[in-house]
Amino acid sequence: MFKKACFVVLLVLLCSTVFSVRLVDPISKDLSKDNFVGSFVPGSTLELIFSKELGKFDSLEFNSSLPKEFSVSVEDYLESIKVFISSDIKAIPSDYEFEVVLKGRTVEESVDLYFLVEKRLLDVSLNNYSVQTLVGEKAEYEFSLINNSHADAEFKIQTSLPWYWLSNPASTSMYKTIIVPKKSVVKEKLVVIPKTPGELYFTSKIIMNTSETKEFSHYLDSKPTLKSKFNSVLNGLPFYSISQLPSYFVTGLFSLLFN
Repeated sequence: MFKKACFVVLLVLLCSTVFSVRLVDPISKDLSKDNFVGSFVPGSTLELIFSKELGKFDSLEFNSSLPKEFSVSVEDYLESIKVFISSDIKAIPSDYEFEVVLKGRTVEESVDLYFLVEKRLLDVSLNNYSVQTLVGEKAEYEFSLINNSHADAEFKIQTSLPWYWLSNPASTSMYKTIIVPKKSVVKEKLVVIPKTPGELYFTSKIIMNTSETKEFSHYLDSKPTLKSKFNSVLNGLPFYSISQLPSYFVTGLFSLLFN
């Protein structure tokens, strides 16, 4: 029994010696050498979390000769040490090597690592192209925002519609900004509230981490209501009919008389 206990203790010691540095996030793995720690697109930040191994380590030194398009910061926490590698949008897609040295009171371990900067890790798909609704009612277009990188990514939605046709726009030029976590898909809706009846084609643009864009076409068919017929003069001509100009102004006159 005593021999078995000694064997278990020896095995644990050997394992702790071989795998003495552990990466917790974004990829959970024991590190030895030439280890891949993640990929991300230009303009984003890779966050690496190293374990202190129950007090075995208390500091981390980052050694590299990364280009000027990168910046690095190290933050110390109770049970881990975080390394943030930020890249400029001008960073060249490639693999980049660096070394980390974890130090404790009686131990010091170094390991060579590398990360990848890649394009085409982010993508967007449109789940519905056309919507039919009533004037003043919501029309929703759903996007799937896809982040295949190991870093959080920022997606921005812009449209060719005037801001007052949009539900809760961020500004007159931007509909919404969404942060998509690493290795995940977020479904986001563009909500349009038509002000006049008719058929309308418009476009939207998705900006991915300020470095890539993707454009989509949309179709909106808004049916009139009694209220919208009398209030359309306040929101502009119907999209589909210049030929209705005389009746449009007559309707507008009634709108002004009965408001």
